[in-house]
Amino acid sequence: MERETPKKENTEFKDLPDVKIDPEKATSKHNSSKKTGIIIGLLVVLVVLFGAGYFMLQSRQQPAKPVEKEVQEEKEEKENKDTTPPEFVGMQDRIVVELNALDVDLTKYFLATDDGKQAEISITGDVNLAAEGEYPIVVTATDEAGNKTEHNVTVQVISENTMSTGIEFSCYVDGSIPLEAGTKQRLMANVIYFYYQDQNPEIQQKINELQIDVSQYPTQTTWHPSMQQTTPTV
Repeated sequence: MERETPKKENTEFKDLPDVKIDPEKATSKHNSSKKTGIIIGLLVVLVVLFGAGYFMLQSRQQPAKPVEKEVQEEKEEKENKDTTPPEFVGMQDRIVVELNALDVDLTKYFLATDDGKQAEISITGDVNLAAEGEYPIVVTATDEAGNKTEHNVTVQVISENTMSTGIEFSCYVDGSIPLEAGTKQRLMANVIYFYYQDQNPEIQQKINELQIDVSQYPTQTTWHPSMQQTTPTV
């Protein structure tokens, strides 16, 4: 007959305290954690929304100042914009030049001013100094603002024979006259005489008033009344 082996009693967990779980408390803690998470989430969303709204508000307000400034500058620029064209001084409708005259610069026959300054002169049109005749040109005065004044002028090229009929040569604004090289030599030797215009007093006054530099106008072939007085033939 077999003996029954007595079962050993497990005493390993005897000394551990009993743990009881309260279902109500566990549910309460879970709900509290959930509420805390929702509140934190809402706070984060509010912070993000507030930051985004503040950034958009700043970005809208900041460009407003430059735009207002730009509009004001455009308004002032429009009010102060120079729209007055330059004016010619002592303008001539006809310029008389000797046939084959050397170093002729047609712009030197004209003077225009704007706001106390000398305006730039440009010429449009072709003049053949090697052929006697009349040539139409357009003289344009342009100021620093780009305003322009135009004037139609006729350039008359004459020979020595025509010159003897009493037609006056036109002078640059400084009073000097471009000539053919041989003509100047004979003139200086009192071999020939010719008719010429004197410097326009209005132009001379304006040159002195604005202190315009015309020292570079004369050339080796340019004659000026101050060199030698001549008596035109009758």
